[in-house]
Amino acid sequence: MEYDFKSLFDYDFELLCCDLLSALLKKRIENFRRGKDLGIDLRYAGTSQGRIVVQCKHFANTPFSGLYRAVVKEYPKIKKLNPERYLLITSYPLTPGEKERLFDVLKPYCKSIDDILGGNEVNTLLREHPEVERVHYKLWLTSTAVLEKILHSEVYQQSEILQEEIKDKLKLYVQSQTAYGKARKVLDNYNCCIISGIPGIGKTTLAEILLIYYLDQDYQIVKIQSDIKEALKAYTPGVKQVFLYDDFLGDTALEIKANKNEGKELISFMKHISRQKGKKFILTTREYILNQACQSDEELARQDFKYDKCVISLEDYTKADRARILYNHLCFYNISNACIEDLLVNKRIMNIINHPNYSPRLIESVMNLYHSGGGGKFYEFFMNTLSHPDKLWEKSFCRQISPAARDLLLLVCSFSSPVSVARLKECYEPYHRHKTILENRSLSSIDFKDALRETEGTFIIIDRSHISYHNPSVRDFIQGYLLENDVEYRMLCEGAQDFDLSIQLAGFNEDLCIAQRNSLIDAVKRTYNSGVQYECGGFQVMGNRAVQLARINKNLKFPEFHKMVKEFIDKIPDLLEEEQKNMTNENCCFKVAPHELREILEGLKAAGYGESLVRMKYDKVFEYLQAWFFWSIIYSIEDFMLFRDLSSECPLEIDALNFPDVYLALEDFRDNIAEEHIQNIDYESDCDEYLESIEALQSLFKIDLSGARMAAEERFFELHDFEDEEDDYEFREEKNNQLFNDGVILDMFQSLLERGESYV
Repeated sequence: MEYDFKSLFDYDFELLCCDLLSALLKKRIENFRRGKDLGIDLRYAGTSQGRIVVQCKHFANTPFSGLYRAVVKEYPKIKKLNPERYLLITSYPLTPGEKERLFDVLKPYCKSIDDILGGNEVNTLLREHPEVERVHYKLWLTSTAVLEKILHSEVYQQSEILQEEIKDKLKLYVQSQTAYGKARKVLDNYNCCIISGIPGIGKTTLAEILLIYYLDQDYQIVKIQSDIKEALKAYTPGVKQVFLYDDFLGDTALEIKANKNEGKELISFMKHISRQKGKKFILTTREYILNQACQSDEELARQDFKYDKCVISLEDYTKADRARILYNHLCFYNISNACIEDLLVNKRIMNIINHPNYSPRLIESVMNLYHSGGGGKFYEFFMNTLSHPDKLWEKSFCRQISPAARDLLLLVCSFSSPVSVARLKECYEPYHRHKTILENRSLSSIDFKDALRETEGTFIIIDRSHISYHNPSVRDFIQGYLLENDVEYRMLCEGAQDFDLSIQLAGFNEDLCIAQRNSLIDAVKRTYNSGVQYECGGFQVMGNRAVQLARINKNLKFPEFHKMVKEFIDKIPDLLEEEQKNMTNENCCFKVAPHELREILEGLKAAGYGESLVRMKYDKVFEYLQAWFFWSIIYSIEDFMLFRDLSSECPLEIDALNFPDVYLALEDFRDNIAEEHIQNIDYESDCDEYLESIEALQSLFKIDLSGARMAAEERFFELHDFEDEEDDYEFREEKNNQLFNDGVILDMFQSLLERGESYV
């Protein structure tokens, strides 16, 4: 692979040269402090051949004339130093004629023209020393070939914003073997890795870097946006795939997913991926949310995440890593020399690097929010941000944007995932109108449009007509702001116009919900029945809402919510009776299917309403099921499993006399449908569950299902035939970290005042 080195910062190129020259000379080339004599800024090392001085010039983006002038300017310093041998290595692709011109300047310290290495020679050395190329993974992650793959990847091709974001992340990324190496090792061993850690530590960035690594290995990227069903749908046997589920447990501990089987399906998918060749699964979450989820979710609680969890903590960033992260950001954002000089006063930049609140996200946020061109207060702003990270967005939010823009940012907090522009506008207008009346503000028809324009780029991003916060620190600030200003939360509740928004607010923060319980209860009651059409899937909508409310109320314990759930349970028989009326084979698909009813009942039972379900009158339920199986021509094994569940709730005599249409449907399923369903199973764990269901139905209905059982067993052994994926990647600690003392760090930042050069 040929590299142009344009995406490397000076120090990245310097480290690469250091390792390549060590391999070339078979001598350890070390990074030393800059010389003090006459301001000579050369790094040098002693060898058995005498003192060799090596100078790196990263001029990949500069014409030869600029490189030539820089070398001529350096020559008096080289002459004063008088090395035994001088080597020049540059990222610029030198022609033979250009090397001759440089050699004429650098004689006699360059012994031959071979002591001048251009970009072509650096590429040759990389081919001769592939172990160096492997260690410097940022080099090939940012190569033209990999960037071309990003450009043509189905995931990134959909969005220019995503393409630019990942390119920026690759440029800013620091080669920390600790975090990256740990994650790669976990993925090599188990195919699944949960990256967890404190907010802002770099979980998503690490996940994205891993994605690009696997993209370069010809994996297809699958990004999961909302739930694990997206992964199940995208899964393709025989195709190398890497799945990313970012923030898979949500932003808050109380965030409840509508799909009650999320935990079960997630664990099943992880188990399956762990046994497959050519499949990887990367998940990210905040550590405290993972701990809370394991306490509250039965499926997650039963798992031992120690074997497949890669936890990133501040300790995983060495002082060298933290210094280089800061260095890269100062380079990338082209921070002025005045600001850098302000950081270097009395070596106080080390206070930033050693700060206990240091995190990559805070570093990025400082770069985004510091607008002053002067450097007089840059250090002060930096330290205030690190010492009080909660105040990072406060000034901009409270003083620098309009009330309409603040309304927009507060409303976005109600959505746990990116929200469409149309949906946000639909919710924004009544909420914003309500606030303008309460606060006696002016109202304009273009407030929403102006608010988007005002906040885009700093607070929010708009990608493919969907809106989300620019980064998680914005959400953290807005959530903290709502906690301190619960009247704003009250107004969000008062402005909520549909149940989805109300239930998101109910799962926001327990203390906030209790503080504004009346407003929250009013919002839920007001929207509970909104948009429900019973003739078109209304029962399932109301059932799912009751389940969501029941789960939320496990923590809140509001009597009003309990009463609403209880009333739905009491009405189930009558609602099903209404569903049954006028049922035909044409409209049967719009009625609640048995497996959907089963999920609703299981969800209510799991939320603590088992006793209420036992007392329910089931005669109308069975009448509905009999009618549904009579009219339906499409059914799954889960539809029949509802009878197994109900048999444990109430006395039930199941035979062909009482349920003739159910028996006919089960026979039809056995003879004409089951085998096709079984062949579409992709996971061994699903085969296990299918076999358990077959055994349960055969015992309950007293019907021969041996053919389906044999087909499921055969499919299980087909899926069991796999081989482990090989990977010859070797991890090794980067030796340069060991040499990164405070003096070298200060030199590195000092070099920013002379942009374009670095030295080995």
